[in-house]
Amino acid sequence: MAEHTNLSTPSFGFVGLGNMGSVMSQNLADYAQKEGFPKVKIWNRSRSKSEQLATEGFFEISDTLEDLARRCNIIHACLANDEVALSVYRQILDVAKPGIVLVDHSTLYPDISTTLRAEAIAEGSSFLSCPVFGPPAAAKSANLLVVLSGDGNARSLLKKYVVPTLGRAMIDCGDDTRKGALLKILGNSCILGTIELLSESFTLAEKTGFDAELFYEFIQQWFPAPAWMNYGKKIRDGAFSGTTGFTIPGGMKDASYIRRLGVETSTPTPTIDQAWSHLTTAKALGGDSLDWSSCSAGMRVTAGLPPFKGEDFTLAKR
Repeated sequence: MAEHTNLSTPSFGFVGLGNMGSVMSQNLADYAQKEGFPKVKIWNRSRSKSEQLATEGFFEISDTLEDLARRCNIIHACLANDEVALSVYRQILDVAKPGIVLVDHSTLYPDISTTLRAEAIAEGSSFLSCPVFGPPAAAKSANLLVVLSGDGNARSLLKKYVVPTLGRAMIDCGDDTRKGALLKILGNSCILGTIELLSESFTLAEKTGFDAELFYEFIQQWFPAPAWMNYGKKIRDGAFSGTTGFTIPGGMKDASYIRRLGVETSTPTPTIDQAWSHLTTAKALGGDSLDWSSCSAGMRVTAGLPPFKGEDFTLAKR
């Protein structure tokens, strides 16, 4: 198989240092340092993020994406959308040596994942779909749920370190990268659906005069799942800062993927359709920087309540 399966000394790269990537790359750097591997090479479109990370961990900044591609044999990436992913991975494959392993932690549409896998194979390399579930706080503590699919030998290589370096557990979806990408979208459908349901329930509680604190206590006792407790708390408090979470544009991108899959398979997606509408309202009222749980603002407006709790609008952005 490809040369990467025999690598004795991985040389890691990490591309995309947003809320998730910056934390995941730190865990990868800690692992590399502990194992005596070279420093993790990092590249980000905004160099300032790379410079900040380089002062805090076992990193080396690459001036260009092409330089990183030439110096690494395993490259992890966490990218904003399909267009960015296509551009970044194609630039890497243009200059990298055969046998490189590309590990994608982004949320990509399944067709894009399939395309990138085929292009990597054509260059004698591997592309793995490796999306993760969990917010930045879970990424920091390596408590993510990792999904993995792609070439079997490359998957075996990843399994040697991804858990517990990046996550607490892994779901192996097999050789077809489309499966990994699909699971990420299906999982995000469940999460966004949970946010929509919580928005409805907290709004109904407020309209009926029921204590939000008491309702949240019920959620903690009866639905002790991370998504329920994390987003329930945000909606209860009206605390929608996107600086440490998942912002509205990302939520709308994921919702569009879910709805597109529904159209392509003649499958209704009524809950996500409603969430899309509420995300649109929240974006119009609060801008792109809010967490996607701020879609509860759309539900509140529909019910005749102020979109955000408190008279000071800035409270919604904290």
